Amino acid sequence: MLDAVRVRQRTNPPVHARELEDVVVKDDEGRDVRLGDLWRDRPVALAFMRHYGCVFCRGHAVQLHRARKQFDEAGVGLAVVGFGTPADAAEFRRLQGVDLPLLVDDPDRRTYVIAGAKVATIDEIIGPKVAWQAIKHTILSRLRLGSIAVHQGKIRHNAAQLGGVLLIAPDGSVRYSYLSEDASDNPPVREVIAAAKAIRPRVKAS
Repeated sequence: MLDAVRVRQRTNPPVHARELEDVVVKDDEGRDVRLGDLWRDRPVALAFMRHYGCVFCRGHAVQLHRARKQFDEAGVGLAVVGFGTPADAAEFRRLQGVDLPLLVDDPDRRTYVIAGAKVATIDEIIGPKVAWQAIKHTILSRLRLGSIAVHQGKIRHNAAQLGGVLLIAPDGSVRYSYLSEDASDNPPVREVIAAAKAIRPRVKAS
């Protein structure tokens, strides 16, 4: 059911993004994007979504969208990775109005595996805690996010794949990582911003 696993997994974030550098994904217009190019000139916060219909992912992406000026002032870029098709990402942009790079991984979710994100159990997808958080997100989203309301959309592809955030410096080092433990679990945006502001340049490895 929902492609869930039976045994609870552990996350395994990388300390270096070298295995992600040459991975090529698509943007919401179908163009190729090499991931390593995103952090070639400045750090980037790479936010992995479960899928583009997930209420928690929609809420988190909108929060990142609203904080994009703070990331820019810290000299840190932002990009969102989902899996599916460019059309899925384009529809997400239209519905949520986020002004962020939207990228799509193949259905095999290669970038998620390299990022160390886990696949959830049924309880981690639709357990009581997650269900309550989904209701709360839906009811309070307009109050919290202004005119951009979020709600659960169509389940797309593998709903059990969880996401998270990696903050990657130009030398490829992962300076911050937060990988989700259940479907409702995303890092507070203020925490990601604080990590972004704490980055100090290092010489990029040759």
